[in-house]
Amino acid sequence: MSFSRRALVASFTALGAVWRLLLMQIYYGWEESDYGNLAMARGVLESGFRHYDMNHLPMFYGLSALVMAVVGDAVLATRIVAFGSGALTVALGVWLADRILGRRVAWFVGAFLVFQPELALYSASSLREPVYAAALLGALALLTRERLAAASLAAGIGFLTRMDALLAVGPALALHALGRRPRLGRLLLAVAPLAGVVIAWALYCQEVHGTWQFWSHSVSVNVETGGVEGETPAAERLLEGLGVSAALFFQVLPTRIGVFAWVGLIAGVVATPWMRHDLRRTLTVMTLGLLGFWLGIAFIAQHEPGHNLYWKWLHAPAPFLLLVGVAGAWRLLDRLGGVLGPTGVKVLAAAGLAQGLWAMGAETKRQLDLSAALYKPQLELAKWIEAEVPESTTLLVDNIPGCWIDRRAHKRTMWTWFDVPVPPEDDEAFAAWLRAEEVGYVLWFAEEWTQAPVIAPWLGEPGADETAVVIDGITLTPLWADDDYGWRFYRVEEGG
Repeated sequence: MSFSRRALVASFTALGAVWRLLLMQIYYGWEESDYGNLAMARGVLESGFRHYDMNHLPMFYGLSALVMAVVGDAVLATRIVAFGSGALTVALGVWLADRILGRRVAWFVGAFLVFQPELALYSASSLREPVYAAALLGALALLTRERLAAASLAAGIGFLTRMDALLAVGPALALHALGRRPRLGRLLLAVAPLAGVVIAWALYCQEVHGTWQFWSHSVSVNVETGGVEGETPAAERLLEGLGVSAALFFQVLPTRIGVFAWVGLIAGVVATPWMRHDLRRTLTVMTLGLLGFWLGIAFIAQHEPGHNLYWKWLHAPAPFLLLVGVAGAWRLLDRLGGVLGPTGVKVLAAAGLAQGLWAMGAETKRQLDLSAALYKPQLELAKWIEAEVPESTTLLVDNIPGCWIDRRAHKRTMWTWFDVPVPPEDDEAFAAWLRAEEVGYVLWFAEEWTQAPVIAPWLGEPGADETAVVIDGITLTPLWADDDYGWRFYRVEEGG
């Protein structure tokens, strides 16, 4: 059966859409960010599309707010944007594979794009990464038609979703433009729109946030929260960074794109026609830029290799790695054809496809199980609060429950631990504050960054989740506890 390119793209896009819709029913998010995005999208809408967070950039939240203005629900709006972008990623990836690399590559790439864990799961959530990946693939697709200005603008959309697009994709645009004459004119077309977007965002940040250095806070946070210690010798930092990057490339990456594409990646890079203007060269440069940025973050920040931030940051490189890797793997199989014969090549290719899909399925299940263990209970707690706790009751909540409740307008008074105006570990001051604010429920977290264990460490002591805690005439009765994530939910009442 012969498929046209349009039919091939439509088939894989439909399959990817169905898989993502199924995942929506059983996936509870990558982290708190999924739920924090709900409140940020709502905030953009309520600001009249005038206020955007400097660290998270405006594109995903602006699009979500635009959809929310129609559908009236932040959950539905953000998921529509992520889902639509995820489906577009599959469509563009298959189209590019068939257009640049050939039909057999397109079949394998299509199957992998549908089931690759990060591409599928995050398209079924409220994360901004699907918009980023779709924008970058869109830029490459436009370059196949030599539409340089439009490709640069698409890269600008990518930048307004994640700022690393400037470093990861900018060089590929410039190299592609310089591949033909008139070089200066083409270079201006390829660079000017992206540069204009970056300058416009810097000016916005200067006006609204008081600095044009929009990258400063985001970079410093990732470095400060990573594994780098201030007193660590430079040589040790260097070795540690190389170790984390190596672990990501040799251990994590094969579980995400499969051994077939991973082995073929180097062959794909080597086989690139580096000395002439060619779409395969542009594709490889983009791929190396995205892969290099991913590994570069690991080298600098030095989070441990299993940190889930690396999963999210892999979302945009994944389709590019699959394109280059699958093409390289087929090239290796062609070289082995004289030894293995046609049947041997087909068997190895089928084994590579099966192993890749099996690895992707196993990783998808692992992330689904982790999401259900860590985030589903918080979502259920948030829904219980909305159903059972009167709006007149003041709450001290944070993280997913607070973000979920804030996804739409409400009349509740809610505090976060960052806002509690009492000294650390002062139980009497904390009790007095609970009484003064008439707080009815307290959600305590074990993680120190939430400030809960800094303000009220006694709520996390052994047994506090089973026996009421009494402080200066205020009783905190445990209602719900979750040790997997580390939180406890208390009802607050006057009296001992």
